[in-house]
Amino acid sequence: MSAVSKQSIELSSLRRFAYVSSLTALAVVLRFFEIPYPLAPFLKYDISGVPLALLALGSIRYALMAVPAYYLVPIALGSDAIGMAMKVVAEASTFTPLSLFARRAVKRFWVAVAVALLCRSAVMMMLNLFITPYWGLMAGWFKTYESALKYTLAIMPHVFVFNSTIALIVCALAIITFKAVKSYIPEVK
Repeated sequence: MSAVSKQSIELSSLRRFAYVSSLTALAVVLRFFEIPYPLAPFLKYDISGVPLALLALGSIRYALMAVPAYYLVPIALGSDAIGMAMKVVAEASTFTPLSLFARRAVKRFWVAVAVALLCRSAVMMMLNLFITPYWGLMAGWFKTYESALKYTLAIMPHVFVFNSTIALIVCALAIITFKAVKSYIPEVK
């Protein structure tokens, strides 16, 4: 391999590393700027999914490389492990379909946004149905599983609206940003 070719590969690798690590760091920082959802203040909006979706639009591999740091750094800084795991699942269920469908419907990004919105909402409703009753029992908010489940079922419309709106926000911001910067995104090798 020639020296020029080796140098070109090293520069390309360095560029990919800088791209992934800077957007991962941005996602971690944005995770701590939250706005409560007015109808259920325990649900909190943040736009940390935008850098992750931007990574996924460049390459699913880029987004998957970011996920461990996105999960572990907030936990190291005091975030709840279960809540952070749910956040990772929520963002992954947004950026994965967005990226996969955006590649297939290049001229119709709205298809990718609709699929991502539906996917995130469905995944998070199922996850909340399973985890929230147990979480409420562990936290001491409820005495019985039945009361915890009844509460969980009552908040499901809010869970759906919350996840739908944040998916729409994340997808829209990611697509707008991606269109503006796509010529600067390193190629996948």
